[in-house]
Amino acid sequence: MGLTNFPDGISSFGIPIVGGAGIAFTGKYWFVDPANGSDGNTGKSPSKAFQTLYKAHAAAVAGRNDVVYLIGNGAASGTARLSTALAQTVDSTATAGTLNWTKNATHLIGICAPSSTGQRARIAPPTGVYTQSTFGSGNFVVVTGSGCMFQNISLYHGFSTGGTNQICWTDNGSRNAYINVNFGGMGDDASAQNTGSRSLKIGSGGSGENYFYQCTVGLDTVTRTVANASLEFAGATPRNRFVECVFPFQTSAAGVLGIIGTGNGCMDRYQLFERCSFINNISSTSTAMTVLTTLSTASPGGLILHKDSTLVGIGEFGGTNGLANSYVDGGAPTAASTGIAVNPS
Repeated sequence: MGLTNFPDGISSFGIPIVGGAGIAFTGKYWFVDPANGSDGNTGKSPSKAFQTLYKAHAAAVAGRNDVVYLIGNGAASGTARLSTALAQTVDSTATAGTLNWTKNATHLIGICAPSSTGQRARIAPPTGVYTQSTFGSGNFVVVTGSGCMFQNISLYHGFSTGGTNQICWTDNGSRNAYINVNFGGMGDDASAQNTGSRSLKIGSGGSGENYFYQCTVGLDTVTRTVANASLEFAGATPRNRFVECVFPFQTSAAGVLGIIGTGNGCMDRYQLFERCSFINNISSTSTAMTVLTTLSTASPGGLILHKDSTLVGIGEFGGTNGLANSYVDGGAPTAASTGIAVNPS
C-alpha cells in the first residue's frame, strides 16, 4: 500500500488518520475550525476548514464513514456555536438551532487535549444574552443516524435564560459509540430547576445498543433543585453499555435523580454500567440524594445492571421500582458471592 499525502502534512499508508481516533475511516474528511474557519471554504483541510458543524454535516455523505473533525484552540473562543441564525445559513427552513445528526456512519471527533471534562473541542450556544426561546427548542443535539462515533468533544447546554424540557443530547439512533464525551446539560438556572431537563436521553422505537466509554454525563457547576435526571431511558431502548463513566451532581434537593425511566417498556433487555462513578459533591455543599434511579412502573421492560459502580452522596441505587429492576455486583469479596450479581433490595 502506497503512502497517502494528506493536506497540511498529514500522511499515512493508504488512509489518513487524524486526531487520535485510532480507527482508519474510509470516507471523506471534513474539518471545522470555529475560530478561524469559514463556511465558504471547502472544509477539506485544516487550513480550509468550515466554521460550523451545520455545514460539515450537510457536506458529509451518509453511510460512507465520513469524519467531521472539530478543531479546538484550547480556549472558549474555539467553541462551535449552535444557534437558529447559524442553522439557517445552511438550511433556510430551519426553525431552531438544534444540530440534527441524521446520517448513518458519519463521525464527529474533537482535535484537542483528551481531558475528561470540558474538552476544548466544545459545542455551546452563543455567548452573551441568548435564550432558549431564541434558540427555538429545548433539544440541543439530536442523533437519528446509526453506526456513528463521537469522540473527545464536550457540550455545554446553558443559555442566558433557559427553559423547560431542556435536553442536551438525544440519541434516537442505534449502535453509536461515544468515547470521552462530556454531556453538559442543565447549564442554566431555569433548566436546572425543571423536572423535564436531561443531560442525555436514549431511545425511540426500540433504538439502542449504544456504547459509552469514559464519558461524563452532566455537570456540577449549576445547582439542580428538582427531580430532573442526568440520563433517561425511553422507547424500549435495549443493551446500552456505559464503561468507566462519571455522573457528577450538585444539588439543593434530595429528589434529584441520576437515571429515570417513564412508563412500561421504557427499556428492553438490559442497561449495563461497568465501573461507573455517580458523584454527588456532598463535601462541596451539595445536598445528599435519596436514590440514584426512579422507574415510574414496576414493569419497565428491562433491567439495570451495575458492575463495580460507586455511589457518593446517594442513599440507594433506586426507589421501589428502581431497586426491583436493578442488580448490583461488586460488594465486599466473599468466597460464596463474589462475582454473582444480586438484587440490592
